[in-house]
Amino acid sequence: MIKYAGQVVKEVVLGILLWGILGLAVILIFWGAQVRILLGFLLGVLMAAGYFLHMSVTLETSIDMMEEKTAKNHAFRSYIIRVAAGAFVLLAAWSSGWFDMLAILAGLFTLKLGVYLRPLIHKAFCRFGKDLDSEG
Repeated sequence: MIKYAGQVVKEVVLGILLWGILGLAVILIFWGAQVRILLGFLLGVLMAAGYFLHMSVTLETSIDMMEEKTAKNHAFRSYIIRVAAGAFVLLAAWSSGWFDMLAILAGLFTLKLGVYLRPLIHKAFCRFGKDLDSEG
């Protein structure tokens, strides 16, 4: 088991949520309270957090497996499930007409931004005593 995995997951999800809040503020400033755009962005942020949580569970489960082939098969099955679920959500959002598809895509990018923000969040947690490890 990875020693700091739970902490990393919390920090990245916090980063995703912080970028989501910033993105909502930008949307409200430039596009106003257009419900389709707001809902689309929120759905994208929720999908990003869900993707990351699913990836972290898959990684930890695969690492705990003893055989390499079994771990690879589990990781591949989890990837297929993640892609299929994402495709289903995107198709349902598109067919409903309630969500702006570009806003969903922008919300999904918060996953990448949250990962980039993670070292800064970690340093802030260390500085304010919320973290006792010596990861740096």
